[in-house]
Amino acid sequence: MTTTARFALLPRDGLFCKDGRGWYTSDVGRSHSHPWPPPSTIRGALRAAWGQRLMARSSRMLSPEQWERETRDVALGPVLALLRPLGEAFAPEHRMWPAPADALAVEGRLQRLLPRRPSRDVETLGSEDDAALEALWRPVLPPGKPRALPPFWTEEALSGWLRGEVPKSRGQPGPPHRVDVRVTLNPNTQTAEPGMLYQTPILEMLCRESSGNGAREWALGLECTLPTEAPEFPRGPLGLGGKRRLTLAERVTPALFEAPRELPERSPGLRLILATPAHFQRGWLPDGLERGEHEGCPAWVGTLPGVEGQVVLRAALVNRPLELSTWDMVRRRARATRRLVPAGSVYFFERVDGRPFTALRTLWLAAWGSGHEEGLGRVLPGQWNPEEMNT
Repeated sequence: MTTTARFALLPRDGLFCKDGRGWYTSDVGRSHSHPWPPPSTIRGALRAAWGQRLMARSSRMLSPEQWERETRDVALGPVLALLRPLGEAFAPEHRMWPAPADALAVEGRLQRLLPRRPSRDVETLGSEDDAALEALWRPVLPPGKPRALPPFWTEEALSGWLRGEVPKSRGQPGPPHRVDVRVTLNPNTQTAEPGMLYQTPILEMLCRESSGNGAREWALGLECTLPTEAPEFPRGPLGLGGKRRLTLAERVTPALFEAPRELPERSPGLRLILATPAHFQRGWLPDGLERGEHEGCPAWVGTLPGVEGQVVLRAALVNRPLELSTWDMVRRRARATRRLVPAGSVYFFERVDGRPFTALRTLWLAAWGSGHEEGLGRVLPGQWNPEEMNT
């Protein structure tokens, strides 16, 4: 019998999640970390805590193979970034979302990138001979040099964006960083070991308000499925990320994962934003779509999880892939690196029969692609009118 647990993870000494790059790159002695913990790292911490619970309850030591087998059913659901003033209970207004790829900041203004139907008499030469790929709609970029957007958007900003509104704020910077310098001393010579002086970037999860009044706290809100009833899991601190930094757990309510009330119920077209990285079989292309034809043109056509009827992919705004490299604790070796579609990527769909999409709320934080047990592929549904153009 499985059970669902919902809690927020509160790192108390910063957070460091190393990426797949080695220590000896162009910046010698400097490690590289993910800007935000990948869901796979969080699931690994939960499996470690669950294994410790099993050993404490049964008074037996688990071998690495037993540990892997008996913690396999610990599955991760939606993972949220949270930011709250110290002392407040977590609520939906504390949710922070990845900046959507269909937003562009030019000359101090935030603008939406709206896909346009390509001209029939213009052919685009790409690196692949793929007619369906070349037939995708593309937005017209406004004049001016775009500026980088902050990595996070507030709940209010993203809710308005899903409704087709442009928020006034351009986002929220992530947690501040500090740099920890580490050195290994030779006990015989009392000097530093050659090559063992290095530095690591640490995410500071506690930060001061820009005005200097009060403090705020970043956290990871998550929903997970456990193999058996465990009302007190996790009990005590967890080890999260590099050096297994101590992380406290705080219970949260199911309302933290619910869709906003203002989310539209129906829309002529469907706009989907990835809330977490996604793993699709063919790289950037969502599973369930195949090469076909729509309205006499090559297109990607198929079915999507939780969406009624057949759909056609009109546009895809996808950021650079996230290279995820993880470590196999049983075999003591690195697993094959996976290329994930990064959070914030946006897909635009129409129904083949021309009817509008309904019940968008049912797609809120739905899971697409593979790796559902790792919290990958969670989506956010939004409104899109295919006839709307940039002005």
